[in-house]
Amino acid sequence: MSDPALKTQTPAAVRQPSGPLQDWLATLSRIDAADQARGAPRRPDAQAAWEPRIVAPAEPAVEPEAPPASRAEDEDLAALMAENMMLKARLRQEHGRYDELQALLADELRSLRAHVQQEVDKAEELRAERDLWMARAEALAQPLFQPRR
Repeated sequence: MSDPALKTQTPAAVRQPSGPLQDWLATLSRIDAADQARGAPRRPDAQAAWEPRIVAPAEPAVEPEAPPASRAEDEDLAALMAENMMLKARLRQEHGRYDELQALLADELRSLRAHVQQEVDKAEELRAERDLWMARAEALAQPLFQPRR
């Protein structure tokens, strides 16, 4: 099993805003802190205009130390999940190969059927030509076998 398959994203990393949102929140926090430091009163028309509410990020809950047995179970679970993901990927790959093989076989069967049909058509033409020549030969030979008068 590969190491990247075993690594999962922590819940704390998921909760952290990133990119422009984080920059925007940081800028608003700095502006708000500067207003409070200057003692500037809030605008009186705060109720009339909508403003985004600044919310402090929640502190991640400190989890108590897990006993070694549950850590081993977590590691086993992570290993099983990683193996499951790898098996699913391998199964998807095998299905893709199976579909490709079926498509190739279908193409080959179509071309083989077309070839067999061409050969059957040629045989039919040869039979028709043979029958025509037999009829001509009979027509030419008929006077030879008629009694003379």
